[in-house]
Amino acid sequence: MPGYFAKTEQHRRLVLKALLWITMIGGLFFSVVNLMHDNWLLAGLEIGYAGVSLYLLTIIDKTSNLQLLTAIYLLPFFSIMIVALAQTTTSFAVFAWIQTIPIICYLLLGLRLGMYGSILFVGIGLFVFSRRFSSDEILQNVEIIANLGLASLAVMIFAHIYERSRILNEKRLTEQATTDALTGLPNRLKLAEVFERERAHALRNGTPLSLVFIDIDHFKQINDRFGHEVGDRALAHFAKVLAQRLRINDLFCRLGGEEFAVLLSGSKTAQARDIAESLRERLAAEPLVVDDSTLHMTLSAGVACFGVDGQSLDELMQAADRRTYAAKRAGRNRVITQENMAPALD
Repeated sequence: MPGYFAKTEQHRRLVLKALLWITMIGGLFFSVVNLMHDNWLLAGLEIGYAGVSLYLLTIIDKTSNLQLLTAIYLLPFFSIMIVALAQTTTSFAVFAWIQTIPIICYLLLGLRLGMYGSILFVGIGLFVFSRRFSSDEILQNVEIIANLGLASLAVMIFAHIYERSRILNEKRLTEQATTDALTGLPNRLKLAEVFERERAHALRNGTPLSLVFIDIDHFKQINDRFGHEVGDRALAHFAKVLAQRLRINDLFCRLGGEEFAVLLSGSKTAQARDIAESLRERLAAEPLVVDDSTLHMTLSAGVACFGVDGQSLDELMQAADRRTYAAKRAGRNRVITQENMAPALD
């Protein structure tokens, strides 16, 4: 789901930007505080990472591998937290930063990596805290570590639940936005999204790519004769019958009304024509039963080929649409390609 992944990356890019600003401002502030306590090591690390944050802010919108950049940034960022916690000149309040790790990890790295990162660095933080702030009272030590550990676990669980819910909601909304409600087929928005991916693949590898434009013959008459409810049933029947004849990698879409399209990756014009013919024959062989009547349905289709008929989706759609119109003028219930376009217009 490219649309979903694009939204997720945009979300994570915004979160990382916010973290970079916080790191830069916080790093400068706490470096001054640590200089006042003569903690030169931590002050130097914080000043250095404030500079790194400023640099990353200038390139974050340009990077093509956001997850790698995020992982490279977070590893030393969390390590500095651990170093700060281990320093004898810092207070136990530094552990508050350790508890932000699960939230940061889940928001920037996702469920799996977020969980692994949280367990690793929070675990190290708890260990360092227990070593540095331990007392002679064993029961008191257990009580402190148990409280901090449970609080950290709660933050991690809440962050996990939030991120999982966000992912599921974004997937659901993306699917709703790219799916036709009546037929359950992908819509024009999904076609445009998938076409860009297949176009890049075709240009990179020199593989063929074809588009079939399909129109149901005399669909207006179906609505006028039987009503719109039967018309909707006819559209759903059409989608179900044709989907059964397509390959798993073929994208079958409803464009609107009685217009449909099939994007055929790896298919040349002749292969696309054969597929369209098989769809036409399958539809003709499986009529829709309406009460006691049998409703025979046919289709007209036009085939366009990437490179031959254009480079963009609009160009392919226009070429395929012209051929579908030619198929209707030639008597309907047929498939028109570039090769048999001229006879169809005679």
